[in-house]
Amino acid sequence: MEMNGSDMHQALENIFSFVPTLILKSAVLLNIPDIIANAGPDASLSLHEIAAKLPTKTRSVHYLSRILAFLSARGVFIQTQATDNPSDLRYALSSFAKRFYVKDNNPSSLVPLLLMHADPVIMASWHHLHECVLVQGCNGFEKAHGKDLWAYGKEEPRVNNLVNDSMSTLTYLEMEQILNCYDGFKEVKSLVDVGGGKGTALAHIVKAYPHIHGINFDQPHVVQKAPTVPGIKNVGGSMFKSIPSTDAIFMKNVLVDWDDQSCERILENCYNALPENGKFLLAEYMTREESKENESLDIVMDLVMNALANGGKQRSEQEWRRLLRNSGFNVVKIVGLSGICGKAKFIEAIKK
Repeated sequence: MEMNGSDMHQALENIFSFVPTLILKSAVLLNIPDIIANAGPDASLSLHEIAAKLPTKTRSVHYLSRILAFLSARGVFIQTQATDNPSDLRYALSSFAKRFYVKDNNPSSLVPLLLMHADPVIMASWHHLHECVLVQGCNGFEKAHGKDLWAYGKEEPRVNNLVNDSMSTLTYLEMEQILNCYDGFKEVKSLVDVGGGKGTALAHIVKAYPHIHGINFDQPHVVQKAPTVPGIKNVGGSMFKSIPSTDAIFMKNVLVDWDDQSCERILENCYNALPENGKFLLAEYMTREESKENESLDIVMDLVMNALANGGKQRSEQEWRRLLRNSGFNVVKIVGLSGICGKAKFIEAIKK
């Protein structure tokens, strides 16, 4: 069979597709985006200027040059030539690198998300993905480590912090969208954020609506790490057992981690915690039923659930409507959240 160059190229790209993530991780651990950002708003630095900022005298300029060249080809850095010396290459940050890969004083940084998913403990899950096909109901993380992610994090503070920091950084970006598109919080007096982690989402809500009494509800070892915020009480417990009584419940990217049966148990406890006509507010990434836009990223994010979570999956809008209806909730409105990867939507439902 005659060799097709483009086929060979695509085959090799798929084999080595793990490389960009780990090279980006290396650049972040070396603090390269911050080194460039700290030089000025539109700064560009040479290879040797960047190397001089690294915390060692035994650095390899050769390896550094390869990292910079690779990430320039990926659009992370903008590579230019000095006008007075064409051989002097300089590196600036692209617009998305400024927004998402700079760590210091940057609440929209996605670095915590990168460091979580590129961590060896998390990446081990992917080596067991094939077993999730062969054994129904398993997940890659549990196969790799003998316990699910939440139990592992309870025993390993480093991993617990990785997960919580990762969720917090996404929350900052998502809450900006939610508060722009939904004003129904003004009618809420008490609000429980179920699976609220460090309380980042609830802090955004209470800041915008200071009349709300907020309860950040999560596992005890999780809320133990949550900061003290005026208007918010951190409460430890299990959403599978009971949820504090409240006017309204908010959940963001929690149910996606669980299979339908587990979601029904959680939703039953939510139902019992609410008064008649109490609000259930849900933000989740949903599978697309009509558009092919960014389909590859949607599928990747869904597979992340298979690798890490207990039967978790992204669901379509119709699947969410059915799940909520079967749990005693009427869906009032569904709003799309623009500017968020995948197809994030916000649902307002009312207890029947």
